[in-house]
Amino acid sequence: MSLRELPPDQEVHRTRSIWSRLFYVPLIILVVLSTGAAATGFYVDRKLENASPFPADAAPIATDAAGAGELGSACTLPVTPPAQEPWLDGDAEAAESVWDAHAADLANDYVLGEDGFVFWNDIQAMNFSQAVGRRALSVDEVTAWHDYLAEMRDTAEAAGIPFYIVIAPAKWAIYDEKLPAWAQDIRGSGPLDQLLPASTDLPIIDVRAALDDESAENPVYSRVNSHWTDYGGYVAWKTISECMSAGSPELGEMSALPIDGVNTVDDFNEFAGYGLSSPVPDWTTPDYTDPLQPVSVTGADGAVTVVAGEKGTDLSLLPVSTTTDGAQNDSSALILRDSQGNALSVPWQQTFSRTWQVRHNFDLPSELPDLGALIDEHHPDVVILEVAQRHLNFPPPTE
Repeated sequence: MSLRELPPDQEVHRTRSIWSRLFYVPLIILVVLSTGAAATGFYVDRKLENASPFPADAAPIATDAAGAGELGSACTLPVTPPAQEPWLDGDAEAAESVWDAHAADLANDYVLGEDGFVFWNDIQAMNFSQAVGRRALSVDEVTAWHDYLAEMRDTAEAAGIPFYIVIAPAKWAIYDEKLPAWAQDIRGSGPLDQLLPASTDLPIIDVRAALDDESAENPVYSRVNSHWTDYGGYVAWKTISECMSAGSPELGEMSALPIDGVNTVDDFNEFAGYGLSSPVPDWTTPDYTDPLQPVSVTGADGAVTVVAGEKGTDLSLLPVSTTTDGAQNDSSALILRDSQGNALSVPWQQTFSRTWQVRHNFDLPSELPDLGALIDEHHPDVVILEVAQRHLNFPPPTE
């Protein structure tokens, strides 16, 4: 799992260290958090430099955007504008006044929510501004996202390869009721709800409904981690695999492996360095009915390691390739991903006999991967782009 992702200076190359990623964090916090990061493999996203949280030409949420996307309503949820839009349609100045009035609540790198929930503040990809709708996308930013994703789709399809986009929702998108009480009155829609109505022609898989439903029974995000739990990733994969199976049956069997239940432990606390903890254990993992197949992982240096099937591939290890004898199908997948792919890497590696996993680098625009070159190099059977919702804060550059 990746704790937080903080891009380094543009001069730092792919061999950059965890320490260089934390360059913009004050030194004392760096010392505390780097210890936790080394133990857990987690990273932090830098907030977009020079970006206005609420651009003057913010893209509206179309009220008639109820149609499903290219994959159908079971895979891409229709967008329904919320009951209130204080930032887009209401009095943004009044909402900003409420924000300013809670400067004490926003003074730390984190924001305390209800029932022990902790959320990253704007140090991480303007996270909390996104959570309430204060960080909105401009019309140009929505267009930049759409056009870049459409170009990726077209590149894959020109090679005869199906392409799928998975938007991994932020914790606050599933547990919005756990945001602090003062934030509820100023909470509106954010970048994802702006992007989806403008992107109904794209193969976007939206897993929010499945996670919402399951969250009533089992935690799918921990109170003290911004990523979905291993079980949350499993729940998401059930929807993803169903949508991909329907759209690309030629890839072979794709389904969530059976489980006997859910295990819950006290683990993966991103906020331990701040002296915070969850009041109850809430990191969930699937209890698989049958043993998973071991996975052969090849790193960028060519070193090969065989790991247990339950072990995910951490973002810090990318780029890697994996081979799984006895996987569900004989197909191969090129996966562009971020830290939310840690939990998904387990079902990916059990499903596809071969994967190539690379960072999408939306938070490092000078290092965006060349999809065409990757396809020419690997000749995959499918391309999957997994994007954490918070990364919508980093629209791709336009020509």
